[in-house]
Amino acid sequence: MSIDEPQLTRRQVKEAGKQAVPEASASDAPGDSSEDGKQSKHSKGVAPSWFVKNSSSYAFTLVAVLSFVTRYWKIWDPAQVVFDEVHFGKFASYYLRQEYHFDIHPPLAKMVIALGGWLVGYDGHFLFEKIGMDYMSNGVPYILLRGWVAMFGFALPPLVYMIMAESGYSVAASLLAGVLVTFDNALVTQGRLILLDNIMIFFMLAAIYSYVRFFKLRYKAFGTQWWTWLLSTGAMLGCAVSCKMVGLLTMMLIGSAVLYDLWRIIDIRRGTTMAQFTQHFMARAFALLAVPFALYISFFYVHFAVLTSSGPGDAYHTAKFQMQLLNNPMRQSSFDVHFGDEIQFRHRDTGVYMESSADRYPLRYADQRVSSQGPQVTGAKKRSDNAYWRIKPAQASDEFAQFMARKQAGEAIPAEETDRWAVHNLDLVQLEHVSTGMNLRTHDVASPMTATNMEITTLALNDTAKAADTVWQIKIDRANTNATRLQTSASFIRIVSQKHGVAVWTHTKALPDWGHKHQEINGNKKPNEKSTLWTVPRIRGRSASAEELAAMTKKIVKMGFLAKFAELQGLMFRHNNALTTVHPFQSTPITWPFMVRGISFWTDKDSRRQIYLMGNPVGWWISDVALLMYGATMVSIALLTRRNVEVVDGIVQRHMLRSTGFIVAAWVLHYAPFFLMGRSLFLHHYLPSSIFAYMTLAAVFQFASIMDYPRFALKHWHSNVRALVPSGVSVVGFGILVTAQVACFMYFAPLTYGTTGLSVDEIHSRRWLSSYDLHFQT
Repeated sequence: MSIDEPQLTRRQVKEAGKQAVPEASASDAPGDSSEDGKQSKHSKGVAPSWFVKNSSSYAFTLVAVLSFVTRYWKIWDPAQVVFDEVHFGKFASYYLRQEYHFDIHPPLAKMVIALGGWLVGYDGHFLFEKIGMDYMSNGVPYILLRGWVAMFGFALPPLVYMIMAESGYSVAASLLAGVLVTFDNALVTQGRLILLDNIMIFFMLAAIYSYVRFFKLRYKAFGTQWWTWLLSTGAMLGCAVSCKMVGLLTMMLIGSAVLYDLWRIIDIRRGTTMAQFTQHFMARAFALLAVPFALYISFFYVHFAVLTSSGPGDAYHTAKFQMQLLNNPMRQSSFDVHFGDEIQFRHRDTGVYMESSADRYPLRYADQRVSSQGPQVTGAKKRSDNAYWRIKPAQASDEFAQFMARKQAGEAIPAEETDRWAVHNLDLVQLEHVSTGMNLRTHDVASPMTATNMEITTLALNDTAKAADTVWQIKIDRANTNATRLQTSASFIRIVSQKHGVAVWTHTKALPDWGHKHQEINGNKKPNEKSTLWTVPRIRGRSASAEELAAMTKKIVKMGFLAKFAELQGLMFRHNNALTTVHPFQSTPITWPFMVRGISFWTDKDSRRQIYLMGNPVGWWISDVALLMYGATMVSIALLTRRNVEVVDGIVQRHMLRSTGFIVAAWVLHYAPFFLMGRSLFLHHYLPSSIFAYMTLAAVFQFASIMDYPRFALKHWHSNVRALVPSGVSVVGFGILVTAQVACFMYFAPLTYGTTGLSVDEIHSRRWLSSYDLHFQT
């Protein structure tokens, strides 16, 4: 086309485009002449065969069957706990036991898993404590649980087909997208285990499908179907966010499309009044903001209604929250602590007990640093007599000595006299280890594993020269006054050195054998961190009488749902951001599209079998190329258009810009935000974007092979078809892509399913990149 005649031609093309397809963004499908009685000049007078006419339904069925086979193939193997089944199977058990637990993710997906267990009569007796535990010997209906979750993974390829078809793509492009997603190794691995991601992705795709259907009804606004699909979009968004907060990325995607749509609606040239615009705005705000939030908060209401008993998640919460739970220690045994009591200290975050013994720190550590060789103070997971400490006033007095003598003699002491020795907020104390008779001490020596923190040890009672190192201040968290009393279970406290200003702290990394694999306890120079909080779980020899239990129950202040909801949201946010511990299989977002590294899910040494999460390398790499091709093509078209040069039919250009552009935007919005996150990240975070990359590849295939869009485009996923492919070259291209995807999937299938052991040579032949850290390489 010459540059002397483009203006008229472009205007004509635009008019033709408007007649063929109403203006669109998320779905810009060309008109379907089989539906509206029109025929393109290429298809006039040509009647499609019965097979071609119904080919969309056949293609959809084929995708569904293949998806079912790939997800359910030998789903019973391995009969052991795999990867994060440790967490999400355990959470499902807690729901069935109605025991409170804490997790950084919203509850819906976990409740869905628990619902599957409840439907098959599972009682939650198994707690999925570690990878490799046997299901069969523990009586776990794991096949049914996996099969229940696999339904969501099975549904993903058919949903992808439906989205592509409803967006106006051909049967070939829709089928290609569905097949690519069906034979992706990572999606299959995730989709057949007791994990959350495929449940979340199902709701993501369902939300996008619903929005496409809603947008196609924009010229029938406020009708029954219009409201149905708009509300469905909001409901699916609410469910996606209620599975994982990553669902917010889908809300960003659809929210962006809605803002663009509203921008067009408010245009006065469309004849829209402000009253009409307000109706459109309010309808979308209600359906896409209010409905998702209402669902999100409702699922937490169910969460609290089910988890009514004390469980492993109690310690994350405030005392007031914990006292709402049945059988919680705070509800049953919250006593004032008095000087002279023998008490235990339990770390709030990790649950270990602070204990000491006669064992000493080694003279030199592995890095050649020197210790004090003082007695060890460590964190033990199980409580013992070594975890008892006698709390004493920092300033010794004859009065306290007399009180202790009477108490140890078993004399009955009046309550009012005992109350004089109650421990209060900001009191200065010494902590005498009962078993060894030595005081807790910190001093200016580096701790064993954290060189920036101070060593914590114990000191003989008669060593007065260093007594200042043994004085600690009890700081009760959220205490309003110095009159606040230290109570067992109910008080969260910091134990802060008066001289050095460090707080007693621990972390999850285990000490070497000399420390009995306990956790290191040291003096943290940031005393106000949340991780420095401890509780006093018990006083030796003190238990509640029936009268005391009744009195404690009456004193419980009821906590409303919104207060519990707000507290839990804050905890989820803080703990999610705190997931910075280095994991051996974590990865960075920049590596994900290139399938640089996977994740080891499960191994069996005897049979040399393993499950290794990895995408289909061929599919991911070709999809990367398609994304680049799309970007380069659209930039080229834009530049040529600026020079009044038309190289692409107006309908095709419009579809590529808006429909495929929406898919590419989905890829970007579900991928780019991870670059801003400081927490540990893994390959499975890329799975939603990998689906949109496959859809982009299918769209680029259509762009490269089909120019006569009205002839090949689908109006609905189940609508009649006039033609399948325009030429033999398209068939060859389609065949090459599908064959490559399926062949690569089959080649890596032993790592996807873990059903076949591989020899050393077979392992190395699958290490296409040296960063594939597979097991059994020797």
